[in-house]
Amino acid sequence: MTNSTPKRTNFLRQLFQKTKDDSHTGRCGEQNLLPNESVLLNYYQSLAMNHPDLILVLSPEGEILSQNRSSINELLGFPVHKKLIFNKLVATDIYNKLATTFYQALAGNTERHDIKIKHRQGHMLQLVLTFIPITVAKQTTEGVYLIIKNITEYKQVVQALEVSEQHLCHAQQIANIGSWEYVIDDNQLICSDNFYRLFGIQRTEHMPMEKPFELVHPDDYEQTWNLVNQATDIGTSYATSFRFYHGQTKELRHMKVQADTTWKDNKPFKLVGVIRDDTNERQNENKLNDTIHRFRYIFDHLEAAVWLKDVVPDAHTFISKGTEQIYQYPLQRLYDDPTFWEASIHEEDRAEVQRKQQLLARGKVLNHEYRIHCGDGSIKWVYDQTVPWMNQVDELVSIFGVQIDITDQMKLREQLDYHATNDPLTSLPNQRSLYHKLDKLCDQQRPGTFALLYLDLDNFTQINHALGYQTGDEALIQVTNRLQAMMPNNSFLSRVSGNDFVIIIQNYPSEKDIIDFAESIINHVSASLDVKGYELHITASIGISFFPKNGDDKLTVMESAYSALYQAKQLGKNNFQLYSFTKDISSYKRYLLEKDLRQAIKLEEFELYYQPKVNTKTGFIEGAEALIRWHHDEWGLVSPGEFIPIAEENHLIQELGDWVIKTVCRQLREWKDRDYTLRPISINISPIRFLKKGLAETIQHYLEHFQIPAKYLELEITEGFLLKTEQRVLTTLAELREMGVSIAIDDFGTGFASLEYLHEFQADTLKIDRLFINHTHEANHKDAAIVAAVLHLAKGLGMKTVAEGVEEYGQYEFLLQKECDVIQGFLFSKPVRVTEFEQMMQAGTLKPLKRKLSQQSEVERREYFRFTFPYYLKAKMRITEVNHKKVNLGYAAILIENISLGGIKILSPLRLPVNTAITFNFQLSLMNALFDVDGKLLWKNEGKADTFFYGIALTMGEKDKNRLAGILNKMTVLKKLNQEIPDTNFLKENPYAYLHNHPL
Repeated sequence: MTNSTPKRTNFLRQLFQKTKDDSHTGRCGEQNLLPNESVLLNYYQSLAMNHPDLILVLSPEGEILSQNRSSINELLGFPVHKKLIFNKLVATDIYNKLATTFYQALAGNTERHDIKIKHRQGHMLQLVLTFIPITVAKQTTEGVYLIIKNITEYKQVVQALEVSEQHLCHAQQIANIGSWEYVIDDNQLICSDNFYRLFGIQRTEHMPMEKPFELVHPDDYEQTWNLVNQATDIGTSYATSFRFYHGQTKELRHMKVQADTTWKDNKPFKLVGVIRDDTNERQNENKLNDTIHRFRYIFDHLEAAVWLKDVVPDAHTFISKGTEQIYQYPLQRLYDDPTFWEASIHEEDRAEVQRKQQLLARGKVLNHEYRIHCGDGSIKWVYDQTVPWMNQVDELVSIFGVQIDITDQMKLREQLDYHATNDPLTSLPNQRSLYHKLDKLCDQQRPGTFALLYLDLDNFTQINHALGYQTGDEALIQVTNRLQAMMPNNSFLSRVSGNDFVIIIQNYPSEKDIIDFAESIINHVSASLDVKGYELHITASIGISFFPKNGDDKLTVMESAYSALYQAKQLGKNNFQLYSFTKDISSYKRYLLEKDLRQAIKLEEFELYYQPKVNTKTGFIEGAEALIRWHHDEWGLVSPGEFIPIAEENHLIQELGDWVIKTVCRQLREWKDRDYTLRPISINISPIRFLKKGLAETIQHYLEHFQIPAKYLELEITEGFLLKTEQRVLTTLAELREMGVSIAIDDFGTGFASLEYLHEFQADTLKIDRLFINHTHEANHKDAAIVAAVLHLAKGLGMKTVAEGVEEYGQYEFLLQKECDVIQGFLFSKPVRVTEFEQMMQAGTLKPLKRKLSQQSEVERREYFRFTFPYYLKAKMRITEVNHKKVNLGYAAILIENISLGGIKILSPLRLPVNTAITFNFQLSLMNALFDVDGKLLWKNEGKADTFFYGIALTMGEKDKNRLAGILNKMTVLKKLNQEIPDTNFLKENPYAYLHNHPL
């Protein structure tokens, strides 16, 4: 054997080779070590195991041979036994850098790197990795120590400190302050960045206290330097201000400084302080003092009382000289007596003023008016504005006030208030006062009842026109005096317009008392008046409503009374009417239509029907008139004659009219798209629509939107309205004619048109009202001469003529002979739906019916014998149920044509729906036998003169049927014997005139 040492394998692998008996790293190869190596190994193991950082022993191949107390897995949040793939845990560039560093360590170089690596839970770790080569006796490198230090918390602390330092720096800049420390023994100032900026000096490594003092103003130098010396000598704190010249701008500025002393070894060691540039505050203070001086000058020369008062002590710090003029007291007395203001307030206003003063403690600004007693004995009104001044804890410190003498303004206000709330002619409360009164009475917090009487003087405008407005005014004054003399307790009388008055009566005993009062008013007003030598007889109509019975707000109760007034006017004037939508069937229907109309417009529950206009000679359809219909849930198809007046009264006619214009234009567009030959469509325009601006613009908008030429639109307006508002209408119609829209005068002959007016107006079409057409087929009737003259006149004026309401063939023959251009009426077609009119348009022509359009007899629908009366039988009808809800309505007059055990045929002017959801009650008397039975409408046919025939199915018990059967047998026998049927209320006059004169 030789003494040479045999070549060994890698020492680290041998050292950390695991055996079956020892799973812990680091001890298994120890028996192969020399004694000195074993001791050294124990030292190194002790150092590694107790080191606070993670230490890994890596083989030259990068394999982890050993770790100390923790593991890389635990550091990164992974299970201990999970094998980590490090190139997936860090970015590629970092991994490559670490790999390079590892190989450099194998080459004998020690290196350190900071890296970021993501923890398993998602947050980032900041680590310091130190690679140290492991060599044995300066031979080849056996491996690498990798020391991993977690510096995440340290980095976070460092970042927090940097942020705090930045915040402090920014805060000093914002607050315009700087911080400093002065080490006394070293005579060294340590200052913040803002300290240097405020003084305007450059930062130096060692700055003595004398450096900033070089900039202090000479007049402030000694005092300030003494304070610093005193603090350094005996350790006092100080705060002072001084002036200095800015080191860069040389501008004279003001500085505030405050410093405290810290001690060490029982003597002052350091001064710690802050500085703040006080220049702006000093300048503002000077400006404020100057401003205060100027304000004092201004306040003392104002005709107003301006004052400032400190709450504690209770004393005025400033009172302007104008206060003397208002209060008539010497200024010094006002200063000496802080209670003078409270004592001067008028007794009636004092409590309210003191109550408002309490709001000052809550920081509220006061604006109020009150009266004061002055030193000269006078009483004045002042306007007082008081402003509280609160401290930082919201305590009232001072009060600032301004008072102005408004005595003259208050007198003027009283006069204006009187004229604003009272009628200048009669001195009665006006409409504004009335609404204010109604607002109080209708307040739900104070429920009560009252009656409202709406009074209108009948035909009063005729007095103004005939005798002059002075006579009319005197008559109004005398009527007012009569009304005032009649007013009971708890009443309110107001004049709301020219000849309209409203009376409110509270706490009335009964409705009968109100009725008696209304009758008394009518009697007193109708007594003759002697006015300027004229004996005048004035009558009044009154509408009455009750709160809350007829409305629970002021507008509704007013409208209810006005609706009753309208009914009184309709019934001939000089009477009164109570508002009641349940009065009769007509009122009930009107009430429902009025209630539902606004919603119907919103939901467009309307439909346009089209009535053809036919060329008299050729039968060619030259156009049509668009007629609006309303599909009501309870009343079926409602005609415009019923709901148009309601729309006008409720200011809805504009929306309704615009809907018709839009719908017609849309329909024309649809026909155009379907290649129909377009014909002009006429639209009735309500007169009220002309009172609203923008009619021409609205029509132009829809024509352009639907791309319809204006020549296919014709507007029909009533002649009477044209005369009343001639200039406004003519201006609007001129704009429409310029657009190309045709104009027709509707209902010609029913108004008051003059020939001169027709000449100036130059309308395109003249429509002759049906009233004159009805009798043109009768020989020698005067209407035929009138129509012939109108046709001749229109032809001379170059106007097209249209005859409305042509129903008889004889009428058609007359109009053809007189060369009327166009006919419109049932003889050719009634108004039809759009689908039926489209069929007519495709046909192109219509032929007249060579028969009278008289009422056809209805198809026999009864299983019982029907008895036809020799005359119409007078009877009454009312509605008792609608949609299974009971209603209590008054009766309407009807006429019965025939009767059976199962039903009756009636004639009525009411437009009723054939609707099984409505139950009617009928009262009739036959040979002194009274029948009170219910029934439902089965069918409906049109009669003459706006009347309708209805077939009624009656609901009768067996007892009533037996009674009726016996009476029918007796009447049948009497009729066959040509004997009069006794004790039965027959009508032997014109039935149509009777129904229109006796609606109830």
